[in-house]
Amino acid sequence: MESTRLFGEDRGLSYLNGPERSERDSGVAANLSAFERRTLELFAAGLPRREIAQLLNRAPKTISNSLTASRDKLGARSLAEAAALMAAEAVSVAMKANA
Repeated sequence: MESTRLFGEDRGLSYLNGPERSERDSGVAANLSAFERRTLELFAAGLPRREIAQLLNRAPKTISNSLTASRDKLGARSLAEAAALMAAEAVSVAMKANA
C-alpha cells in the first residue's frame, strides 16, 4: 500500500522518478522546474528538508531555496498551501490514469 510505504524506511523513494513528462507539463505546477517540482513533491509527502537534501544529494539550503521558489511560483501563502496544491494535483493525475 502506497501510504504505508511513504512512512517506512524507503519513504519518498518512489517519488524520485516522478511522473511521466506529459503529466508533469500540465496542472498547477507546470511553471516549476523539474527540481522544484521534485523537492515540493517530497516535502508534500512529509519528508523533512534534511532528508530531501540527502535523497537528492544537495545541500539543505538548496532545498529550502527550491521550496521557497516553488511556493512563490505557485502563488501560495505558505509551504503547506503549496504542498496541498501539489498533493491535489497528484490525486488528479492518479485519477486520470485510473480512468
